[in-house]
Amino acid sequence: MKKGVCAFMALACLPAWSLDWNLPIFTMRYEVAGGGCEDPDDDTLEPSSLRNTVTLRVKEEADPATFGLGFTVSAKDYYQQSGDYSYFKMEHDASVRLDEAWKLGYALGAKWMQYPQLDSHGLSKDALSLNAGGTAALRLARGTSLEAGLGGRFWLTENPADAMQAYSASAGLSTRFGDWLFAARYRGEFRFPLGASAVSGFDTYHTGSLSLQWDPN
Repeated sequence: MKKGVCAFMALACLPAWSLDWNLPIFTMRYEVAGGGCEDPDDDTLEPSSLRNTVTLRVKEEADPATFGLGFTVSAKDYYQQSGDYSYFKMEHDASVRLDEAWKLGYALGAKWMQYPQLDSHGLSKDALSLNAGGTAALRLARGTSLEAGLGGRFWLTENPADAMQAYSASAGLSTRFGDWLFAARYRGEFRFPLGASAVSGFDTYHTGSLSLQWDPN
């Protein structure tokens, strides 16, 4: 696994080796979240879960490109029920402006999930999620741009029945009318079973949004 992680980082940073690097920006964040449930005997809240998350983000800008690398470690404990889990996530993204009109980008990621409990078949519920995607932005005119993206995610598990694959597509349009900025966005995800033994069915999820912003500056 260590060799695979090293190879992943080397390939992810390959496009940036020929650029002049400035000092990178490091951001570290710690987050804690707690949950509570109602005690049916005395109608009080008692702690039910605790989650701790640490994230490290490194960002580097070397005109006309921007690169990012992130690491996240998280663990969640349930006090009154099973379902504890932890994960380690690594993400890399980059974007480059080709000219005044075009901007391209990509994102790569891997997430290792660990569960202390076994599933109903006595198999480990541990999983590895791999994802990759690309984006493109086109400036049509001053104040007007069009964005599009494609991505894929593969959920690999010890139990073949839980394996899954998902593909996403997104599009967005933003334009300015005087002091008003209008934006419309769409994202769709299409999920399929991965492998002949997978039992998950075909599933889709769609989101859309419209926004209007007044900016007189």
